[in-house]
Amino acid sequence: MRKVLLPFVALFLPLGCAVPADFPSQEELYDEPRDFNRFAMYSRGSEVVGARVDQGGVLGLDVNLGRYTDPDDHALRGFVYGSLVNARVVGDRVHGLVASLPLEIAVAPVNDGLRGEGVVYGREVSLLVGPRVVGGKVGRCKFNLVRRGPVYAGRRACGGRIDEEQVELTIPRGFRTWSDTERVAALSLLLFLD
Repeated sequence: MRKVLLPFVALFLPLGCAVPADFPSQEELYDEPRDFNRFAMYSRGSEVVGARVDQGGVLGLDVNLGRYTDPDDHALRGFVYGSLVNARVVGDRVHGLVASLPLEIAVAPVNDGLRGEGVVYGREVSLLVGPRVVGGKVGRCKFNLVRRGPVYAGRRACGGRIDEEQVELTIPRGFRTWSDTERVAALSLLLFLD
């Protein structure tokens, strides 16, 4: 019986494994192309926050933040995580309300990028956003992220807990059309995951 099956296996085995030379790679078949206008934060391998950013605002499942740039009405308005945002942008400052609580951020250039300090939801914010690092404190969470290719990766600790979690953050190209003040204020709102 073995002698009869062996010629059939030897004949059909190469036919089943043959792959044409122009067959697409796994990356081409299954991997989605990178969206460079997408803000995303990943924790424990899954997306926690995701939104698309362009010159008009930030739009995602939990975010709809409009950017108003009229000379007499420069503001950020909309919803972030179910909370109403209404904040005026004046020079290097943003002031207004988020969920009926104070939103006050002052932005200044520093050696490593931009530093935003103030309050969001009435809680302390001190955020550094630079080409190589994103770090600081946003509400009850502390971030320490370092640039690795197209993402910032590192640790986030929230609520005074000892255990930190590994996170990745993608800051989209869409923010390039925003002023420094608008960009840091929007990131402060988006990173506020208390």
